[in-house]
Formats: sequence, structure tokens, C-alpha cells
Amino acid sequence: MTIVKQLNEMIYHIYHVEHTLCADQTQLDSHFVSTYQIIFVSKGKGSIEINGEVHLVEAGKTFFLQKGKKVQVTSNALEPMEFYKISYSYKSRYQTNGKWQLYKEEGIAFPIEGEVYIDNHSQVLRLFEQLYESAREQDDLRQYRQTSLFMEFIYMIMKEILEQKHDVVKGMERTFNYLKTDYMKMISLEFLAEMAGFSPSYYSRLFKKIKGVSPTAYITRLRIERAKELLVLSNRSFQDIAQAVGYKEESYFSRMFKKETGHPPANYLKISRKKIAIMRHTFNGDLLALGVTPHVSVRISDWENFHLKDQLKDSRIIVTYDSVNSLDDLIRFEPDIIVSDREWGERNKDLSLIAPTVVISYWELDWRQRFLQIANIIGKHKEAKGWLYRYDKKAMQAKASIRAQIGEKTVLILRIVGGKLRVYGMDRNIGCVLYQDLQITPPQEVKEIKWRKTILPEELPKYEADFIFIMCSSPKKDQKLWQQVQSSSEWKGLKAVRSFQWHQIDTYPWIDYSALSHELMIDHIISLLAPTNKAFE
Repeated sequence: MTIVKQLNEMIYHIYHVEHTLCADQTQLDSHFVSTYQIIFVSKGKGSIEINGEVHLVEAGKTFFLQKGKKVQVTSNALEPMEFYKISYSYKSRYQTNGKWQLYKEEGIAFPIEGEVYIDNHSQVLRLFEQLYESAREQDDLRQYRQTSLFMEFIYMIMKEILEQKHDVVKGMERTFNYLKTDYMKMISLEFLAEMAGFSPSYYSRLFKKIKGVSPTAYITRLRIERAKELLVLSNRSFQDIAQAVGYKEESYFSRMFKKETGHPPANYLKISRKKIAIMRHTFNGDLLALGVTPHVSVRISDWENFHLKDQLKDSRIIVTYDSVNSLDDLIRFEPDIIVSDREWGERNKDLSLIAPTVVISYWELDWRQRFLQIANIIGKHKEAKGWLYRYDKKAMQAKASIRAQIGEKTVLILRIVGGKLRVYGMDRNIGCVLYQDLQITPPQEVKEIKWRKTILPEELPKYEADFIFIMCSSPKKDQKLWQQVQSSSEWKGLKAVRSFQWHQIDTYPWIDYSALSHELMIDHIISLLAPTNKAFE
């Protein structure tokens, strides 16, 4: 939902309007904001500290303060400040089961926060003067007048924000396009800021907000990414590559390259051409997402149903993860580097005698952290960041499509395996895609489950949901339990079962906690919950 739409659907109530004149250098007591507030500076200069972040203040600046923020205002001694402060509350509509319900007090976070500069200073000042005068009136119509003036102020703010946003986007895009082609030149912050049409300090803050790093760090990243391509795709010397990307001295280039990638150029070149052995099947999905097929992989027991087996057809496959012959297989296949999880590494402590070994924790890292770590090992950091950006964009589009189809309806994930019935929670496997990336609503009881929880069939009503996804493994005891569950009164009484909104799904890719599998899951989830929408590219 856009900011404008959110604001349009709010009802406002003005509590208090103040006008403060600071004498000389005044420092108002630091305090926590107990209501939503707006501070408009009408005159003078100073600073305002919000949760430890200091903003310089001058006439025309406006600050939207969220409830609970710690604030301190300090006036300049030579140009004392004058400012108006509005304390207000709001109500916003909320959805239940996909339908708009009554208004709820502060139901969503107020969409404007922090510093806003207004060019039309005099018009806004007149509005605040009228708001201040209306606050002193005693008649019953005061609140209507205040609300009308407040809405006019919000209109002016939004018009200003939208116009500034357009100018900002155009200015920043000019510099981004320039850096893509001229990153190897000597480029100063002042030069980029002038090209964008902003002050150096504002440009620097805006750049970091958009790109996540400073302009200098971004230029370094562009240079090193190009250097990585030249290292792999050309036979040029390190000195030539250093100069081609903007570094005069090879030694400085090497230091910057190692700082950015974790490896000096010579080691990176070797790593990028290595034969990689993956000794946990989940890691295959991370490597394949980076466009790399492992030289060696492990074959899981349920190989025929493993969703990535066709993409691993060019790999040498070790029989199973737990095979006693796996070390002999590794020696025979001659990998250059071994990537294993901690459990496999601890059982096979002589791995380093076969090839350099990197041990990655499967349980302690989330899938994004592990994906980036594997990418760094093989020199694919840029590709990993790009992949994650595309994945998040796809998830955002899918989330909107699914939300439009099912609203706030809940989805439950069940699995029958090892003769047990399990509920999957919020943090791993299918749960992290469904509940975190796509923000689909879980049943209330599921919110307390991090990974999974074994339950009895009789407990199913506690996990009532609008939709159910269920997986069942192939062993006879699991199939028998599945038949018992389907025959039970608890199962038949579930809302999703009564309305035929339950789906039996395959084990893979749903429990394969990897980058590529999660992308595939999004497509499957769309097909189940929003079947009229095509999967996103």
C-alpha cells in the first residue's frame, strides 16, 4: 500500500499544539515522546537529536516523531529557534479474513517519519499559526477546524515529498549511470554531489540509504567486481588489471581486493577455477543458484524424489551422505576444495588431507548467511548479492499477489515423517519462505515455533488454519499414520479440510533449506494460493 493510500485511510485527532520560543542557547530536556508528534521549525537554527541521531535544524524543516522516540532539542545561541509542536493520534483501518473492518487505534505505523524539508515555508507557517490559534478556542467545533488544517498540512507534506522524490531519483540515477562506466577515474564526493544537484553531505547520506554503502565503498566495489572478471576471463597481469580498474599501484590494488573479497588476487584466481565438493546436499541449491555445478556431490537416500537431481547430472555423485566409502570416493574424484557441514566434518577429520576444507554450520547460520558465505568461498559475492536482490523482488511481488487473493487468511504446514506428525514453524525450511519472505499469516500457535514441533493428531484443532500444506514421507509407518490422521474426527473437523483448502505437497523442494529451493517454493506457493497469477521472473 502506498503512503498516500495509507494516509487517506486514517482518521486524525489533535491533542495539543504548542509554540516554543527559545532564548539564546536553550537545550530542552531529553525525553521520550509519549504521543505521535510533528515539530515545525519556523525560525532560527539549532539541532534535534532523535534516538541518538543528530539533525541540524533551520527554518522550514519538519520532523515527524514516532511514539517512544527519545528526543532532545537544542537552539543556536546566535539564531534562537522558534518551533511549533503538534501532538496527535490516528486510527487506521485493518483487515480480517481479507475484509476491511473497523478503524483501529494506531493500527499500522505512521508512514512518514524523520526529517522533511518544505520549500513553501510561509504557507506552512500560516497553517501552524492557525492551528495554534484554534487550539486556544473553546467552542465545540475546535476539533473540526484543527483536523481540517492538519489534513491541509499533510497534503502539502505529501506533495513536497512526491516532488522531492522525483528530483532525487533523477539526480541519483545520473550519478549511478556515470559510475557504471567511469568508476576507474578519480572521482570526488563533491563532483558526484554537484552532478546530482545536492550538497555533499546530503548526497552522501542519500547514497548510503539507497545503496547501503558510502560512495567511496561503492566505487571500490565496482572496481573490484570488474577486476574479478578480468582475472578470470583474461590473461592480463595483476599490474595491468590494477590500472584498468583505477589503481596506480598493484600493492594497493591487492590490499583493496583482499579487503573486498577475503582473498588476494592470486588466490582468488585459483579458487574461481577449483573443482568443488559439496558434502551436504542442501548446499547444492546454494551453489546452483550461483550458476556453479559442484564437481562432487552427495546422494541422499530419497534421491529419486530429489528435485535438483537433473541439475546435478554432471556432478560425480558420492553414494550417500553417511557412506563409509565416501572418503575413498572423494580421493578418487580429486576435488580442489571441500565444503561440508560441521557434523560431516567432525566425523571425517582427515578431510584436509584430501583437499582444503571449509566447514559451514548448517544449524547456526540462516540460509542467506550461508549462501553469502559459500559465494565468498568461490569468489561469487557479487552474483550472490544480485541473486538475493532478484529473489527479494520476486518475493515482494508474490506477497502482493497472494495477499490480494487470500488477505490475512492463515496457512499451516504439516509433515509426517519418522512415524510422527510435525508442525513447521517460523524460522527454517518452508516456514521461513512462507511466513517471513512472503509474510503469509501463520496460526497463532505456530508463531511460538521456531523450526518444528511434534504433535499428536488430537492436537490438530489447536492449529486451526484457513489453508493446510501437508507432506508425507514414503515409508509404510508414515503412510499408515497419514491414513489414521485423515480418518480422525480432529482432521475432518478442521476448517481447511471442510472447505477443501488443503494440499498434499512433495517433500522437495519444501524442506530443502537452500537458495534455489526457496525460489522454486515461491512458484509452488503461488500456484496453490493464487493460481490465477503466473509465477514471477
